[in-house]
Amino acid sequence: MIDFLIVGHGLAGSALAHMLLKCGQRVVVLDDKSPHSASKVAAGLINPLIGPKFNAPLHAKDCLTESQRFFRSIEKETGTSLYGEFLLHRVFVSEKQRDLWLEKSKAPVFRRYARSVERRKACEKLGLVAPLGAGTQLANRLDFPLFLKLSENMLRQAGCWQEGIFEETDWKEAKKIVFCEGYRVMRNPWFGHLPFSPAQGEILLMETGLSVAASNGTWIVPEKKDRCLAGSTWKHDDLESGPTENGKNKILENLPIPNADTPVIIEHRSGIRPGTRDRSPIMGKHRENARMFLFNGFGSRGAATVPFYSKHMLDFMIGEIPLPKEADLKRFEKNEPLSR
Repeated sequence: MIDFLIVGHGLAGSALAHMLLKCGQRVVVLDDKSPHSASKVAAGLINPLIGPKFNAPLHAKDCLTESQRFFRSIEKETGTSLYGEFLLHRVFVSEKQRDLWLEKSKAPVFRRYARSVERRKACEKLGLVAPLGAGTQLANRLDFPLFLKLSENMLRQAGCWQEGIFEETDWKEAKKIVFCEGYRVMRNPWFGHLPFSPAQGEILLMETGLSVAASNGTWIVPEKKDRCLAGSTWKHDDLESGPTENGKNKILENLPIPNADTPVIIEHRSGIRPGTRDRSPIMGKHRENARMFLFNGFGSRGAATVPFYSKHMLDFMIGEIPLPKEADLKRFEKNEPLSR
């Protein structure tokens, strides 16, 4: 008998599986190696001051604490470096945005992450185009591909890994089934009716000597020697199109580096983020089929939020402790029809 079948080995499925195993649960992870998974191509940026208004997301401090705790535990277990801190330059795109940064800098919660304000000339010396300067802040980054590779190896060694497509009749011995299959939840017969809003994103691996990380809405971060990752785009239609010329051009046009320094493209990647209409994850138990659970919808903030919500999901499934209201699928029950 299996306590939990986890369907999908993106960040959500892998984090939840490892937490359940550490609690002594019998777990199997079933993955179909989807070619469009966002987790397999994500840059892994963890930014506590998101968007053009530099807003800290809900539970920001707790999310960062749980992310660090979880990924550090995987590092310790595998002897591999996965998770690091860096300084991100937030290039101001308007005087209004610069003034907003300066105003928010008066608040202690903002200063927890924000650091200095750099003028144009200082930015130029770093190789950035920033006529209005830039604010600097602390951010973190997870090596997504390496984490997933290590996770799969750990699960295989523990006898908890299986490849294939989910068929309910194949898993009668599973007490609970948790769907973590990313954007493909749209076709899920139990939870596909919920308000998901997946978006395709494209990123570029480029050859460039830039040594600092920066964002003006389009981000660029050093990857390895003389290489950077840059992105990303958002597209809600034609999700499985793969990398596009239009997506590549959008990234290159908006990069905060001089036009004369157009970099050589080494690799062009794309993936589909499992977003939601209200930008909060959707998790919980099916209201008619007590065996079916959902843990999905983390969008582009998965590296920052998945460990925090995994802990809550575990407590909910094992100890029946209520889920955070903003993520509980019950918030849609009055408006959504029953699924299968």
